[in-house]
Amino acid sequence: MMLPDFILPSRQNKVWAYSGMDTLQDCADKKHFKSYPHNISYVYNSRGYRDKEWPLDLSNSVWCFGDSFTVGLGSPVEHTWVRILESRINQRCINISLDGASNKWIARKVLKVLNEIRPRLVVIQWSYLHRDEAPDQELHDEGRRTDYLVAEDYDQLLFLFLELITPIEMAKGNTQVIHSFIPNSVGVIDLSKEGDRFKRIWQGFAGANWDSFPQSLTEFKSINQHTIDELNCINEYANFFDYFRLLETMQVIDSVPELQRLDVARDGHHYDVITATKFVDQLVDLIALPQVG
Repeated sequence: MMLPDFILPSRQNKVWAYSGMDTLQDCADKKHFKSYPHNISYVYNSRGYRDKEWPLDLSNSVWCFGDSFTVGLGSPVEHTWVRILESRINQRCINISLDGASNKWIARKVLKVLNEIRPRLVVIQWSYLHRDEAPDQELHDEGRRTDYLVAEDYDQLLFLFLELITPIEMAKGNTQVIHSFIPNSVGVIDLSKEGDRFKRIWQGFAGANWDSFPQSLTEFKSINQHTIDELNCINEYANFFDYFRLLETMQVIDSVPELQRLDVARDGHHYDVITATKFVDQLVDLIALPQVG
C-alpha cells in the first residue's frame, strides 16, 4: 500500500452532517449558520480524507495540503479550493488535510510525498504558526494534535516555521511547490515590519566600526568581525542571521500572499467559495504545469 501512514482512522469511509466547529452549538455565528443556503455533508474516503478515492497513478495528481481551511470546514466540498483547482486545471487534485493540523504535520506529509511520489505539483496552505503536535510517534495523526508551540515570541515562531520550509525546498527536485497561508495566520510573506524592527535594533547599537545595515543574507554573512562580536554581546547575532535567512527563503519560493477572507462558511470562521476561487485564480497564475484539455 502506497503511503500507508496517510490514514485518519476516525474518518475512514465516514459520512457526517457536521464536523468540528461546524455545528449550531460550536459555530461562531448562529444566525449565519441557520441562514446558510447550501447543503453540506462530510464524505471521507477509505483513508479518512474529505476526498474521492485515490487514483492508481499518484504521480500525475496535484497534491494539496492544509488544515481545516483545506478540508473545507463549513462549506460544501465543491466550494473547497482543492475541488475548484481540480476543475480549473482539469487534473486530479488529492486533498491531504486535517482539522487542527499543525504546520509540522503538514510538512511531514509533504516531505513524504516529495520523497515517495515525486509529483509535478504540490500546493501547501500553511496553518497557524502556534499549532504543534505531540512528539509521540506511536499516536495516530489525529491524536498528536496539540494547540500551542512553545516559543518565546513571534520571531521565534517565524524562525521555527523556516525550519519546516527549508527541507521541503531542498527535497522538491523537479516538483513545483507553491506555498500559501490561511487568513490571519503568519503574515510571513510581508517581512517589511520585521525588517524595520531589525533595522532599528541595528541602528540603536551600531558603533563607529559597524557596517551599514545589510540588505541580504549574503551581505549579513560579510559583516566585519567587530560587528559580529558586538551583535553577540547583545545576544542578537543569531536573531539577525535567522531573519535574513527567512527573508532570503521567502524571496525565492513560489508563494501566494496570506489569504484575505472575502466570505464566510457556515461555521462563521472559515472562508467559503468566493475566497477559495480567488485563491485558485492566484494559484493558476503561478502553476508551471501545462493545463490539460
